[in-house]
Amino acid sequence: MRIVGLFALLAASTVSQAASFDCSKAASPTEKLICANQHISNLDEYLDRYYYTARAEIGRGAVCLVPNQRDWLRTVRDACKDAACLERVYLNRLAELDPLQLGVTALKNENLPDVKALVWAIGPELDKVAAPPQKTHVPLVVTGTIVNDQEGGNGYVVRDAKGANVIVLPAMMVDKPNYMALEGFSSEAPRVYEVHGEAQPSGDGHVNFSPAACRLVWRLPKK
Repeated sequence: MRIVGLFALLAASTVSQAASFDCSKAASPTEKLICANQHISNLDEYLDRYYYTARAEIGRGAVCLVPNQRDWLRTVRDACKDAACLERVYLNRLAELDPLQLGVTALKNENLPDVKALVWAIGPELDKVAAPPQKTHVPLVVTGTIVNDQEGGNGYVVRDAKGANVIVLPAMMVDKPNYMALEGFSSEAPRVYEVHGEAQPSGDGHVNFSPAACRLVWRLPKK
């Protein structure tokens, strides 16, 4: 567990003011649970701020965070049936997005768990000629260290425990925002990351991440 700082809502806010939505219009069981609990209502407001700050921080990769947040709301948050569950999943989600927060938006007086956290998102390549959309969408998840392999012509790769390299961002597609983020992660070796995206078979029989799809980079907790 760890303490994070520096943002607090006004203590005098009411439940209906603290939630990210109007509690007078709460309709679903989940919304009613949120509005009935001051702490969870505050967490909902915190998460709303965290989400929009994260989108601003990752630039063009923000397009990848939209479905990720939507899936979390549908499959994680809305699956809760009681306040204890809601509090737990909100704190976990805040911890997932915490690395993407600026100091002014980070929380105050909340214990966030040490979880797998989202540290970057690479949006789909805009050049459809260089990165044609895949006809099939096969999920790909690779765990390992982020390595700068531009000298080898591969751009940035994730190197798994067996030493195999899987290209995350091809050399020809490295731009400044992605370079700054991925170079920072590569300097943290042997810190372990987990990259999510879609598989793209290469001509030599290997599989890399498709540049035509989103790639989400998660940092795993230190052991």
